[in-house]
Amino acid sequence: MDEDDDTIPQAVHAALARTAIDADDVEVALGDTIVRGTTPQSERPALPELPPVPAALRPHYRIRVGDGDPVELDRPVHLGRKPRLTRVPSSVQPRLVAVQSPDGGISATHLELREQGAAVVATDMRTLNGSEVRVPGSPVRTLRRGESVVVTPGTRIDLGEGVVVEILNPGRTEAAR
Repeated sequence: MDEDDDTIPQAVHAALARTAIDADDVEVALGDTIVRGTTPQSERPALPELPPVPAALRPHYRIRVGDGDPVELDRPVHLGRKPRLTRVPSSVQPRLVAVQSPDGGISATHLELREQGAAVVATDMRTLNGSEVRVPGSPVRTLRRGESVVVTPGTRIDLGEGVVVEILNPGRTEAAR
């Protein structure tokens, strides 16, 4: 393998050189090493332990409001007809996403969505009418004042007045490509 080839990080290549696995049968994607050789799994030597992918490099979950562009959950997102920052300062400022509410049925700051480790948490921001949460494979439930729920990709959250937020799988934004 050419020393200038950075397809497989040099540390991984060096570790694989000490094993019986051909480096050409290995792919590294987002910190996961995938062996694609013809040797049966039971006969393969154990792969070296790789360091975890730093959080800053992992793709984040995303949301889509209506048919708009995806919004990355790299920080909390506050949705509402006129979302504002909370009175309690935090180290990470939330992204404010305004939605249309001609009848005023959606609260000023209606819903917070945040990535919490490997999960997405939806929190009602103490609204009067709540939100309907449709998690795939589960019955519809109403998110009440101040209540939080873990949601998965494919979940649709109806804020009212036809405004629906969809939780999307982690992915790269256009800027990151």
